[in-house]
Amino acid sequence: MGLFRILRLFILLLLLLTGSFFSEANKADGKLANLKNLASMEPKPFVVLEASGKNTKNRGQGVVVSKEGHFLSAAHIAWIGEDGNFTEDFRVSFRGNGEKLPGGEVHFHSTTFSDREDALYEENYYEAQLLRSVKSRFLAGQDLSLFKMKSDNKGSFPRLEFYSSAKPKIEIGDTFHLCHYNFPHKPADPFFLINPLEVVGVARTSSGLQYLAKGYYRVGSSGGAILKDGKLIGIQSSAYTVNAKGGGEIPLGLISFQLVWKNQIKDLLK
Repeated sequence: MGLFRILRLFILLLLLLTGSFFSEANKADGKLANLKNLASMEPKPFVVLEASGKNTKNRGQGVVVSKEGHFLSAAHIAWIGEDGNFTEDFRVSFRGNGEKLPGGEVHFHSTTFSDREDALYEENYYEAQLLRSVKSRFLAGQDLSLFKMKSDNKGSFPRLEFYSSAKPKIEIGDTFHLCHYNFPHKPADPFFLINPLEVVGVARTSSGLQYLAKGYYRVGSSGGAILKDGKLIGIQSSAYTVNAKGGGEIPLGLISFQLVWKNQIKDLLK
């Protein structure tokens, strides 16, 4: 009986360990599936923000947070260095075939890549207005702005859910994911990346306290959505690129980001 009981306990322990292993594996598979679904969405809730100055344009990233067309981005994208001022002229584009988007586009752009057997890639542009909080373009003094696209309201924009209603708590070592289009200054280039980031610290900046994360990114990812478990938890502010002398950019280093949550902008969504 003693040997039988020991054997039974061993089998039970083995089943528990095996179940735990498969449970963790299923969780990992589920998280990857969520990211694959986001990358495959058409249209995606991720956009490219274009800020126009007198003779030049800035481009950055953004993420749609309401079906009415509100989206978040980094506030500094509106600064036109050549003009020495902020612009009030904004457009935002969705990359893809344009299906299921509300009417009201102001521009359509397409590009044919001959090196990809004449594959056609498209952008659908909407005008956008910057919304101010207490007369400021910077939400709570942060490098964060809220915009609203102009449409005919005969449809809904794709949107991403917030990770939490209240300000989330994060820890060193947390793994997030940065969502952005590769080189957004190239019209209609469809490449979309979801890069892992590890939270490593904080930074005191001119826009207040920001969090630091390390990982891969590309130039032009400012304003990109940062996800936790497939939901919006942050917006990228700046990047601190490692440069190799004479060898160009090495896209591995640190980024700083602002935390975002639903109640933070609820009054502006009304």
